[in-house]
Amino acid sequence: MLTVLLSLSLLAAGQTEVPLETLLETCQVSQGWGQTGLGTAAFAPGGNAPLRLRIEDKEYDRGVGHHANGEIVVPLGGRYLSFKTEAGVQWQGGGKGSAVLEVWVDGEKRFESGVMSDSDPAKTVDIPLAGARELRLAAKDGGDGVSCDMANWAEARLARDPAVPAIGKPVFSLDGAPLDGPYEMEGSFALFGRDNGSQLAVARPLNFATVGVAPDGAARLTLPVSDINGAFSVRVEVAHAGGGAARARLSLDSGDSAKARISDGTAMLTVSGEGNGGSDTVTLEIVAGHDAALRLLRLEYLSAGRVLPVYLLPAQADTAHPPTPRETALNPALEGELVEWDWRLQDGIGAGETRATFAEATALTLSRGDALLAELTARGCVPEKEAAHWDGLRGKVEKLRGETLPDNDPRWETLWREAHLARRALVFANPLADTGPLVFVKQAPGVFSHQLTQYYGRYARPGGGVHVLDRPGRSMAVRQLAAGALPQGSYMQPEVTHDGRRVMVAFCAVDAPPKDTFAGQHGHYYHLYDMAADGSDLRRLTEGDFDDFSPKELPNGKIMFISTRRGGWHRCGTPGCEVYTLALMDPDGGNIRTVSYHETQEWDPSVLNDGRVIYTRWDYVDRNAVHYQQLWVVRPDGTAPAAFYGNNTLNPVGVWEARAVPGSRQIMATAAAHHAMTAGSVILVDPTIGVDGLEPVTRLTPEVPFPESEGPLAPFWRSGAPADPPSRSPEMDRWPGQCYRSPYPLSETLFLAAFSYDTLIGEPKGNYANMFGLYLADAFGNRELLHRDLNISSVWPVPLRAREAAPVMPPAWDEKAPAEGTYLVQNVYDSDPALPDEKITHLRIVQVLPKSTSGANNPTVGAANASPGKQVLGTVPVEEDGSAFFTAPSGIGLAFQALDARGRAVQVRRSVSYLQPGENASCVGCHENRHRAPLAGGSVTLASKRAPSRIEPGPDGSLPLSYPIMVQPVLDRNCVQCHGGDHPKGPGGKAILLTGEPEGRYTKSYNALVERVSYAAWGRGEFPAGNCEPLAMPDFFGARGSALMKMLDEGHHNVELSPEEHERLVTWMDANALFYGTFNHADQERQQRGERIAGPDLE
Repeated sequence: MLTVLLSLSLLAAGQTEVPLETLLETCQVSQGWGQTGLGTAAFAPGGNAPLRLRIEDKEYDRGVGHHANGEIVVPLGGRYLSFKTEAGVQWQGGGKGSAVLEVWVDGEKRFESGVMSDSDPAKTVDIPLAGARELRLAAKDGGDGVSCDMANWAEARLARDPAVPAIGKPVFSLDGAPLDGPYEMEGSFALFGRDNGSQLAVARPLNFATVGVAPDGAARLTLPVSDINGAFSVRVEVAHAGGGAARARLSLDSGDSAKARISDGTAMLTVSGEGNGGSDTVTLEIVAGHDAALRLLRLEYLSAGRVLPVYLLPAQADTAHPPTPRETALNPALEGELVEWDWRLQDGIGAGETRATFAEATALTLSRGDALLAELTARGCVPEKEAAHWDGLRGKVEKLRGETLPDNDPRWETLWREAHLARRALVFANPLADTGPLVFVKQAPGVFSHQLTQYYGRYARPGGGVHVLDRPGRSMAVRQLAAGALPQGSYMQPEVTHDGRRVMVAFCAVDAPPKDTFAGQHGHYYHLYDMAADGSDLRRLTEGDFDDFSPKELPNGKIMFISTRRGGWHRCGTPGCEVYTLALMDPDGGNIRTVSYHETQEWDPSVLNDGRVIYTRWDYVDRNAVHYQQLWVVRPDGTAPAAFYGNNTLNPVGVWEARAVPGSRQIMATAAAHHAMTAGSVILVDPTIGVDGLEPVTRLTPEVPFPESEGPLAPFWRSGAPADPPSRSPEMDRWPGQCYRSPYPLSETLFLAAFSYDTLIGEPKGNYANMFGLYLADAFGNRELLHRDLNISSVWPVPLRAREAAPVMPPAWDEKAPAEGTYLVQNVYDSDPALPDEKITHLRIVQVLPKSTSGANNPTVGAANASPGKQVLGTVPVEEDGSAFFTAPSGIGLAFQALDARGRAVQVRRSVSYLQPGENASCVGCHENRHRAPLAGGSVTLASKRAPSRIEPGPDGSLPLSYPIMVQPVLDRNCVQCHGGDHPKGPGGKAILLTGEPEGRYTKSYNALVERVSYAAWGRGEFPAGNCEPLAMPDFFGARGSALMKMLDEGHHNVELSPEEHERLVTWMDANALFYGTFNHADQERQQRGERIAGPDLE
């Protein structure tokens, strides 16, 4: 088999040592942070100038700056005698970093540095390489993360074997013309050539290069060879890979040539030369009278008993400055080749971290096909022809097993291919697989991979469009809808209306990727468009400086989508990310309005079979920011938002892209990571089994563990939460980081999806443009390629056909009503977890404020890390039977607290509810068990028999919240006489100052008291127990859980608080002990001085 890895740079005659940095374009390079330094340390693109290479106190002029976790894979091809370097960690001031550097040769570890910091001197490495095929330099973290793990390979160089000729870069031409663009590739695949012309397809993991020759076309490869010492031969083995017959001719400039006609099987061509001139040029030419495909199996140089493989694959493209992907219609003769490539990658035939033989892979293919056939039999839809062929394969397998052949015997390969062809026929014979045409988009993922950033136009890469695959499983030919109607840009999330007549899509105009991949390219936005199913009548539906995406047609014809129109910013990172939430509009784009007032991001609305909308909400109010991106439901008019699955689940990190399974109560979705774009493992969620944990989850793709929670996410992310991953399998380990996205359910066991063999990469990097192809997959492990563009991802497949709409739900709010609604709580004591034996007299209504400024803790509103703002609207009474009925303002985020007779929170809510105007919302209890029905007659409560209560305002300084106004007067009256002045008192002689003087961000008294309050915050204590996650327990937070309240209850000298003073302190503690009631910097300065403000900028 031809080892088609990478081109080798042309070496000057007589050169004996080659600096590693001059070979990097031929290498596969990965690293956990920054960009590889050539003669410098690793560096952040767009940041400060790279540092000079330095290990401890020694500086170096040459070498490569790398970073854990990552590796540099250098193809050797037997051309080198040794590798030498000075290995160590880049100097960063001393005591920084904890990296381990390793050197591997042909899969064998030859050097390990042990854990090194930047204070350690360099370690000298000298490794013999004679005859070696591959050198791998690995940089690993020392087990404590990758911070400061800048691995340097100083003065790295390879000594060339003078007896080996220098083989230059291959030069391809197609149909007499040079390649269009540089000979480089992103990710695992690439396609070179033009529409309707000859093409070159390459697959890096398989080391395959296949030429598809157009009718009367030609493909030519030339390869210069120098420093030839004596007689030599060059041989090439080619295999027929599709289409008609082709002719191949191998020649040398010095005269010798060989040719063959190939219509089936393989052919070997060999030419020889004397090498008297010291240099020569090898030429391989392939021609055909009609479409034909030939796979290059081996290209080798032979001399003096040595066999040197020639490396042909392109150099890796610079992903720090990614090019715009080429889009080329695939030569039909290459379609079968792409399908076989995929079978090999699935089975580990010559590729992947775990490998299988043809015999092993055949057995597994039969097992999976048997499971599918059993399901078809149970459904009474067995395809007789395909089933008969399938049954015949078993006899052939037993016959070969009886002959005790080697597992990779060519006869096993032939049977393996026959088994896969039969399985593919069986998969597409499934009546559910007859989807008709599929609409999808081609898209290069954005340059910053994160759940939030993937949908901002400022991170978009150009390339792609809306396409239709007319004959899925039978042809990979596609047609573009509305071709040329929009400028160059990026497309996302196509959706088909229920009648099948129109296609909606999000589009962002962009002609070049951002130069600053961290901050992005501001001024670019995704907007919604729709068009007729044939691509005509293109209409723009949304405008403005907003990102609008993820459109879904509702049963009533309106469009629900996701938009940044809500306003506000996420709270936990930098750069700031604009909040996007649910929005509604008419089919023509009119009457746009926000319908979710959640304080941070939401994703992926989709209509359930009962007419409600399921979506993903990031519900991390006062909780860990990495988790809690889980499933919620809402009525189509935006009323009655409620948790559906996972709101108190840590594994998976989150669930996105939920869709209802036809004819089922189950939901199909993607279990994905937080610190990466949406991609991961496909799951089913059965809400009748449970609403949290793994019990209601069925893994449809168990070979893909849940990213970030069950395994590491490149480059360095890993959740700290406990996980229960499935047992390891060869399929799981074969392609680390493999991932699915955009599943579309056809049944509980059959679905369309995009899939990638390339590793999913997270923040702050981007992913390969071409990582995803389209597949039909099932729950039995069968996966068949539908379409793959080798240069750009194909994602979001949706059948382009009419489908039955869910029932129309009547509106539950009145757009003419005042900006308020009501809540009815049937029984606050119906709580999970159970409340203590404590009488609940009131509910406190707390408004959760969205962040109005960008960047984490910019500014803080209190001691709680990355906290949302809060202000207290007041309290409402709870009746003797635990019921409450009250009026609340609409259009703002609300949280509730159950209060004891002294006004202290027994239980708090770390989530958000909201009302639409005129909405009458109800719930059973406080965190009630959602799998237990309310008691019969439970709606007839004491509270429901009366008019709704109005909210009784809280103490002064609670709306807007102000610690200096609400708390400091209490301290001035009761505490400052002892804890103020020149000699403040304190336990053990340690002074405690409780005056209102500014100190840092807050005041002296706040800084002294806040750590005596049990407040909730991301990162507080050891996760998850330290912040009582995922579910808040009664009496953990607020006044009842605080040392300060306990001290006051037990008596503190002669302090006696009035009821009003007690309420002030309790309200502050229960409001998460915040200081400010705004994110506005100027207003915070006023509040710190004790001045009043009008209120927060954004509510």
